[in-house]
Amino acid sequence: REAAMIEQGAQRYGWPAMTRALRSAAHEPYLKGNLETAEAWRHAACWAEAWAETTDAFTARWQAARRTEAEGGDPFAATKTSEAEASSAEPAEARRMADLFSPELRIWALGNAEFSAGYFGTEQAADFRPESFAILNRLHARDAAVFAEFSALATAIALVHDTPPPREWPHWQVTTEALPRRLPAPEDTFGFFVELEKSGRGLQPLRKLDPAELRFLVDLVAPMDELRWAQTRIKTPLAKLDETYSLINYRMDRISAGAYVWLGKSYALDEILSEGGICVDQAYFATQAGKARGVPTLLFGGAGRDGRHAWFGYLGSGGKWQMDAGRYEEQKFVTGVAIDPQTWGEITDHELAFLSEGFRRERNFREAAVHAGFARWLADDGRAKEAELAARAAVRLERREIGGWEVLLALRPTAGTEREAVAREAAAGLSSYPELQARFLDEAITSLRTRGEHEEADRLGREMARRFAKKRGDLSVAQIAQQLARASETQTPEEQMRLYRSVLRRFGRGEGAAWWDEVVRPFVARLALAGRFTDARAALGFARETLGGTTGSQLATEMRELDAALAAAERTAAGAGAGGKK
Repeated sequence: REAAMIEQGAQRYGWPAMTRALRSAAHEPYLKGNLETAEAWRHAACWAEAWAETTDAFTARWQAARRTEAEGGDPFAATKTSEAEASSAEPAEARRMADLFSPELRIWALGNAEFSAGYFGTEQAADFRPESFAILNRLHARDAAVFAEFSALATAIALVHDTPPPREWPHWQVTTEALPRRLPAPEDTFGFFVELEKSGRGLQPLRKLDPAELRFLVDLVAPMDELRWAQTRIKTPLAKLDETYSLINYRMDRISAGAYVWLGKSYALDEILSEGGICVDQAYFATQAGKARGVPTLLFGGAGRDGRHAWFGYLGSGGKWQMDAGRYEEQKFVTGVAIDPQTWGEITDHELAFLSEGFRRERNFREAAVHAGFARWLADDGRAKEAELAARAAVRLERREIGGWEVLLALRPTAGTEREAVAREAAAGLSSYPELQARFLDEAITSLRTRGEHEEADRLGREMARRFAKKRGDLSVAQIAQQLARASETQTPEEQMRLYRSVLRRFGRGEGAAWWDEVVRPFVARLALAGRFTDARAALGFARETLGGTTGSQLATEMRELDAALAAAERTAAGAGAGGKK
């Protein structure tokens, strides 16, 4: 009844006016401590605010944000924006976002707390809302009853299919001719999984999964006929799903030949099974076969002692993510990186573990999320003191409510001791989660550098490198790479070489490909570009002694190739009469 009245009010006064009224209605129970009622009204206000905007206004704002991300170094943001501009974001007549939902869907959404919480709790800034809304509307129009039964699945599809995937998804080691990078129609994906769930043949109860989990299910790239083939051909139970990986015979001949890209004209699942492949083909096969059977999966890649490796992760029984299917302990793959299909950006296995932890279903976290949501509203309205109180209430209830910490930082936009204190406080509260701890310590370091406190910033960076060296080498190596990059701009050549040798000697022994990718190769490249070929060869030689890598490994091969490239570059420079240090 209330949802219908809100719809009637919007038709009379407009969605912008309803947004203001609903915000006011939400604040009243919030201030009285009635969080459940406040959250219900807040969701209604969120819908009204979304529907009040025009499609062209949202598109312009979304594209500007993606360009800012690209300028800030997000390698996926530029692709995401350009491809969306060419498809989902094509110029169209301006209209209200409300028009992308039918009146029936608007009323249903306003009255459905679970759907609203699922949508707004999962949506991210990278999502292209006009296309997400259009997809939801099409799925609802096909069958409203099925949509209501599988609304979490519909939400996941809408948030994944809103923009096209990047060209390197799900991995780059197969041509676009063999594997076209395109998602199926949202309606086909929805129908495929509804049919699977109703048949009872799936390995996961899809009705019980939330959109955040289901987003790793609906990013299908294998054609539907191949997925149906996998349903009949692959019989591994959920408890042994990791064995799907080893169904693919490993092709050592391709490794020996350096043939890292799939050689066949087709990348069909049955062909991979019959021909065999390398680790990335094993991981691709396992992820697609898992999705075909209703299991959310991800393809992970990581760097180890001798080279790079691919494996897969999947949602196992009890809602626990299994991250190590096909992962080799002896190769020391510390961190796996996958592509998040919702954002088409990177997500690590550690981040995924945090997102899937059970605390999100606990009452304290749910209440903390309500406080954080109101804190964002209050901050946007310029009510800083009230926003501070709401954000503090959020992080007191649950230190893992990241939104609360983000508001506290946003309320201190200028570099200074107050911003640094909040960043350090957040890092201390998240000490069990190195990824998040590093993120907030980086905020403190950036603030310190902005106000000229370089010595303290360097000290904090070194402390981070030491702290993460054993258990999270990827975070440690990132800090060291940043130190060396800054040294190239601020230190003498001799000081740069001393720092390089010092960090490799202290942290890099036996660390292999991760250090090669992030530290050694960029450092050697900078030296070569500066014409410092003697230093470049010395840096490469020291890395060969320090990093390890067995004879014939991928890492050893890349070291030889870089050595040859340095020699060729030096000959070219000498022939051209180039100056600089030789």
